[in-house]
Amino acid sequence: MNTEHKNGEVAVVAGVGPGLGTALCDSLLAAGFEVAGLSRSSPTQTTHSKQTLTGDKFLPIACDLTNQSAVDSAITQVEQTFGTVSVYIHNAAVLLHRDFLQTPAKDFADLWNITCLGAVHGIQRVLPNMVAAKKGTVLVTGATASVKAGAHFAAFSSAKFALRGLAQSLAREFGPKGIHVAHIIIDGVIWGQQAKNFGLSEHQCLQAQAIANTYLHLIQQQRSAWTQELDLRPDIETF
Repeated sequence: MNTEHKNGEVAVVAGVGPGLGTALCDSLLAAGFEVAGLSRSSPTQTTHSKQTLTGDKFLPIACDLTNQSAVDSAITQVEQTFGTVSVYIHNAAVLLHRDFLQTPAKDFADLWNITCLGAVHGIQRVLPNMVAAKKGTVLVTGATASVKAGAHFAAFSSAKFALRGLAQSLAREFGPKGIHVAHIIIDGVIWGQQAKNFGLSEHQCLQAQAIANTYLHLIQQQRSAWTQELDLRPDIETF
């Protein structure tokens, strides 16, 4: 698979931290993109483990995705530094496992704001330029809870269901305009500290780099055979 891209292609990964966010940035940089990583905390280059994040092709930006003005400012900074965004990946979410009767309404609102409204803010900001160029890619990270809501995951699942609906609607509206919108269901736990906390072995988990490779494939797809939704899971995962 050819992973080379012409100079000047710009990707934004919204929701960067250890794990998938960092793997996505690494893969995009290796493929020739200039990459901006948005994170709620201050994301400095020294917080990332990969050497590819230390060059001048990576721009870390602290940004609260639930704040529309902050997102607008962040994307403006990306445009001024690298140019127009051609790939936007929404990878932000907060996992919440709690009994429904012990989950206050504010938690539902907070998770929806981060998971779905945060996506709206970023995608609305980058879409006009993509539409004008008649090309672009928008990818959103889903979860098992996007299609199968488990007990004690009411707030998380409702937010992920909303994100999936958003992606479907955008694919239908903007696909004919040249914008590839895809929803990726991560059906399992990504290997890392959280997986270790859950008592899972590496064999039971998805590898972040393998997921990132799939995202790159989606970005490179020809419009005659676009994927709107796919699911990824380790070979031992039941479904």
